[in-house]
Amino acid sequence: MDNSTLDSSCFNGAYKEFVELIGYKNTLRIHDYFAGQYVTFPKRLLSEEYLHEQIMKEYDGTNAKELARKYDYSYSWIRKIIKKKMHSL
Repeated sequence: MDNSTLDSSCFNGAYKEFVELIGYKNTLRIHDYFAGQYVTFPKRLLSEEYLHEQIMKEYDGTNAKELARKYDYSYSWIRKIIKKKMHSL
C-alpha cells in the first residue's frame, strides 16, 4: 500500500472518520488491534467510580448544581451520589 497517495476518502466506513480525527498511523493501529471485532464506545468516557470520587472531592456542600453541569449529569443524580457517599462514611 502506497501511503503517500492515501487520504481519508480511501478508507471504508468509520475508518474514514478515524483518519480525519486521529490520523493515518493511529487508524492503522486501531485496525490492527480491533479488526474483525465489534467495538462500541460508551457515551460516558469516565468510569462511575472515578466520577463518584471526583464529585466527593469537589463537593463543598453548596455546589451540586455546578457539578451536575460540569459532569453532564442531572442534579438529582449528583445528590444521590453525595447522599450515598455521605452515608457510607
